[in-house]
Amino acid sequence: MFNKIGNIKLLPPVSWFNLKQLAGTAYKSIISTIIGEQSDRRLMLALASGEKEFYNYTRHHKIVNGKIEPVEDSKRKEMWLDFIADTGDGWNPTYSVAYYATKNELTFSDGSNTFNTKRGEVLVFGGDEVYPAASKKSYKERLIAPFEQAFGDEKPEHPPHVFAIPGNHDWYDGLEAFTRLFCSDLGSRRFGGWFSRQKRSYFALKLPCNWWLLASDGQLHSNIDTAQLDYFRAIADGHMSEGDKVILCISEPVWIYAHKYKKFGGEYDESDLIYLQEEILKPKGVEVKVFLTGDLHHYRRHEELDAKDTAAKVQKITAGGGGAFMHPTHGGDFSLLSEEQQLPGQKPREFELKKSYPDEKTSKRLGWLNIFFPFTNPGFGFLTGMLYLITIWIVSSTFHFDFAHNVRGFFDQTLRAFLVNPVAALWLGAVAAGFVFFTDTHSKWYKWIGGLTHFFMNLFSIAYIGLFATYINNSVFNENVYTGFIFIPIIVFGLGWFFGCLNMGIYLTVSMNIFGRHDNEAFSALRVQDYKNFLRLHIDEEGTLTIFPIKIQKAARKWRFRNSGEDDNSFIIPEDGTMPELIEEPIIIKNK
Repeated sequence: MFNKIGNIKLLPPVSWFNLKQLAGTAYKSIISTIIGEQSDRRLMLALASGEKEFYNYTRHHKIVNGKIEPVEDSKRKEMWLDFIADTGDGWNPTYSVAYYATKNELTFSDGSNTFNTKRGEVLVFGGDEVYPAASKKSYKERLIAPFEQAFGDEKPEHPPHVFAIPGNHDWYDGLEAFTRLFCSDLGSRRFGGWFSRQKRSYFALKLPCNWWLLASDGQLHSNIDTAQLDYFRAIADGHMSEGDKVILCISEPVWIYAHKYKKFGGEYDESDLIYLQEEILKPKGVEVKVFLTGDLHHYRRHEELDAKDTAAKVQKITAGGGGAFMHPTHGGDFSLLSEEQQLPGQKPREFELKKSYPDEKTSKRLGWLNIFFPFTNPGFGFLTGMLYLITIWIVSSTFHFDFAHNVRGFFDQTLRAFLVNPVAALWLGAVAAGFVFFTDTHSKWYKWIGGLTHFFMNLFSIAYIGLFATYINNSVFNENVYTGFIFIPIIVFGLGWFFGCLNMGIYLTVSMNIFGRHDNEAFSALRVQDYKNFLRLHIDEEGTLTIFPIKIQKAARKWRFRNSGEDDNSFIIPEDGTMPELIEEPIIIKNK
């Protein structure tokens, strides 16, 4: 269900544990993975756009006959950019970010200094523009509508431009909807008040004062394909000069995943990024100074240790707070990251954690809220209710109406059913395997211990609920078969609904807050709408890059249409929520 204001749907956050949503997302994920492995749309976009084009923002632009044209005699002295990642979930957080990001100016203070920032002349979406899965309808309702309403009826002399890279959720339809919206040969497709220019799912922007912004599409497997590497090589060889600096946007924080999962087999690595740096950019004397990404829905910044250039330390920033549910910042030690060693004897670069938002204390406190899982995710109860009912039905078919009168008797009969009834054995084995399969897949010991513990938690619940239902039938209806046929399933399904959900909530709470596992499942269940963030970047006349990390502590929940004569360009105005603030002091990277 959703609210409306006028004809605009105010969609709620995605209910990830709703049974229909679970099935739909799993199906699209499987299909997109299969299709993505066999048919990579990045190759088709590369073929369709044969030129190794880049977009020159050292000049201002104007619209001529609906086309974007550079103004050759209008050199930029400075430039503002905005970076927003992981948008298009619920209306409240997405519009809260869009509303403030579209304002011409935002002023911040850190207590001693005041910073006046301007809306980005270029907006970069950093991946996962829409949830739960890409489609034309989802983009329209969950991304386009909020940003159109937020930009409103302002008609700036020089309209801003928008670029985007896809995340895994954008790939769930094979990149069809993303390509339609952002990658157009027309060169003047509108997105709200922005113009979209790109022709590929990756791109290069030439910025003032020897800065570049390169954006890479990692598809579903966090890899940079050969055509993409060729594209960046052509840009570097043909247009970059020694001393140029790069802002690199990618769709996943591979430095976080590589650190987290290396002890479990290294499914994630930074080899593609390091190849891009070492083999393509470094020979030209070009260095990546800033890594920007989303995918994890929080803010986290790592800064280079022992940097040669102390005034321009390399930054790795995760800023996925554009509107999707919040991800935790606790549950793992990310205080120090180390890149892969490239050459024997070469010391890998190290990066120190400088800031997380929300802080770990707040994140952990929110993690305990999964105790209320039955009330926050009631739709999941359909699955657990049916699981409990089918399990008791199959197992009790071997009891021959010899009702158990205690837990030991129930388990004795269950074991007997497992030994003499192949169907019961197969069912219980399949259920146990399902719990193990669901459990965090990177840690083998946790996969088995956690999965089987979760399974037995539910098996004990099934036992007690079965005994309770049998007791009711025995004491009220004197073990009547016909009443048992009616009332026992109702009792089992109803209690299975609640206690199955409760067990899931307990499991996710313990897994996340004690063992640091299941961060995605635990916080997608919570659907926290607050603690949003985006980045505002400024290149000044001296070539100094300043990054303003901006937070919106509490997303608005109440909305109204703009009043006549009101000084606001947006059509819809928030009535509550918090004003944007800086997460930390601006990050400054000087240009020699």
